[in-house]
Amino acid sequence: MPDLLTILLGKLEYIFAIVTLLGGVIAIHEFGHFIFAKWSGIRVDTFSIGFGPKLFSKKWGETEYALSLIPLGGFVKIYGQDPEEVANDPNPQPSRSFSHKSLWRKISVLVGGPLFNYFLAVAIFALLAMAGVEKFPAIATRVMPATPAYLAGLRSGDVINAVDGQATRTFDEVMEIISRNPDKTLSLSLLREGAPQELKVKVQQEHALTPYGEKSMAGVLEGLDPSARDAVVGISSANQSWGLKNEDRIVEVNGVAVSFWEEFEKGVAKAMETASPIALKVKRGSETVALNSGDIKESAKAAKGDVTVFLDNAGVHNPELFVREVVGGSAAANAGLKVGDRIISAAGEKIYGFDHLRAIVQRQGEKAAKAAGATKPADDLYANSLSLSIEREGKTETLNSAIKANQGKDPLGEAIVTYTIGILSNGKPKKPANMIVERTLNPFKAIWIGTGETINHTVMTVVGLKKLAFGEVSAKSVGGPIMIGKLAGDTLSERGWEDFLRIMAIISISLGVFNLIPVPILDGGHIVFAVMESIRGRPLSQNVQQMFLKVGLSMILLLMVFALYNDISRVLPLKF
Repeated sequence: MPDLLTILLGKLEYIFAIVTLLGGVIAIHEFGHFIFAKWSGIRVDTFSIGFGPKLFSKKWGETEYALSLIPLGGFVKIYGQDPEEVANDPNPQPSRSFSHKSLWRKISVLVGGPLFNYFLAVAIFALLAMAGVEKFPAIATRVMPATPAYLAGLRSGDVINAVDGQATRTFDEVMEIISRNPDKTLSLSLLREGAPQELKVKVQQEHALTPYGEKSMAGVLEGLDPSARDAVVGISSANQSWGLKNEDRIVEVNGVAVSFWEEFEKGVAKAMETASPIALKVKRGSETVALNSGDIKESAKAAKGDVTVFLDNAGVHNPELFVREVVGGSAAANAGLKVGDRIISAAGEKIYGFDHLRAIVQRQGEKAAKAAGATKPADDLYANSLSLSIEREGKTETLNSAIKANQGKDPLGEAIVTYTIGILSNGKPKKPANMIVERTLNPFKAIWIGTGETINHTVMTVVGLKKLAFGEVSAKSVGGPIMIGKLAGDTLSERGWEDFLRIMAIISISLGVFNLIPVPILDGGHIVFAVMESIRGRPLSQNVQQMFLKVGLSMILLLMVFALYNDISRVLPLKF
């Protein structure tokens, strides 16, 4: 059994992410209070990064600066926030106390924390704008055959200039418009081989979640993929007539350089149009080898213009159709699948890619579960639910595989089931060469962009809180430190620093907004107390303030317990 140290070492990236994100946004918040207190002439007794036992401290002037053991935030001790502190001080300094300052000085100190959370968000968004954000261009780099996108007339390499009259520059813009129009017919303005094209496409719909966690229907057009595939070949027969071998990398087709599989297919398709022999250059290890297809007239005619069929008949395939790994003891292993098998079809459908296979497995699993009368998610195995046609050493075989149901949870903790057979593919998506980098080197423009993003996320946070308060979204969307920690760790380990910093900015905004809620114990509650004191000409009695603070503390503790329950229930199937 692994010891605690081994477990912690294995989670160092997660621990670093949690400390950086939570510690950073909370420490910045406290630093905001500190700066505005100093600016207002209020005595600050302590400012600490982290909390708990002090590891290091040094007094500079009247303030003790400390580094404390628990690095998840920080704290600041401001003289006179508790009016009794001044009254009980043997050497009182009323003019330096928070309680004796004007209303606007008090508000500036209280707002300083949330304001610095906004400053942090603006700075992060501005930094990201200057670093540049990489986006896929509005190009259908790959259109999967037999999918709705393909049947609507889209083809690999089509440039999508506009969707329903709205100009599109990035693939995200294309998908955003499609997402907003479920079950509608949209017009696409394309550029294909330099010639303009107009298409009508019927958008499908699927269940989705809004940014606020509400269930809704979103538009989807299956079969579009902005990423490319590597121009590496998988060969199903040792006697492949062109002389290609497994893992050969295509670098040239009929004198035209290629980097991706889609470019290779395009070059082959052009040769098919004129039934011309296909001259290839391939990288085989450290060597460059020249190959030739020979006469393709009959094979091109038999393929009827379909480049995928033509290449299949020639025994040339993309590696993603080959099995890279079979999970031990899985349904696929029990069915007899082996590493190197090429999957031709599943449930009677020809397979064009690993995502296509995954979708068929999911669909067949749902059918099998329904036929078995499954009423709730469970880790069940549905026998003989998937018929697979495979090619092994040049021979075709048919296998019957079970499908495994795997219980999981969506971001709101709702139960979901994914169906798998237990194989991994060779395919790896690649970014096309014409990626768009949105960047500004003007710091003022970057700050303007950062401010705009901060305002947008602030509005979204406020709207989300309003929807939560009025029961318009599920309370299961409330997350606590475990969810934030997992989000931070997953983002840093799987998606990198850019997305991690973006998440940090959004969490910082959320902390700023949350602290301005007028609930006693939060900054917003203290602002209400300060305003009431200014209107009345005297502070609320200590008993009344303590009563409100206890109510506020109880509310926050209940919210924290509820958020923690949600966090745990996302990991464990808790039931009460």
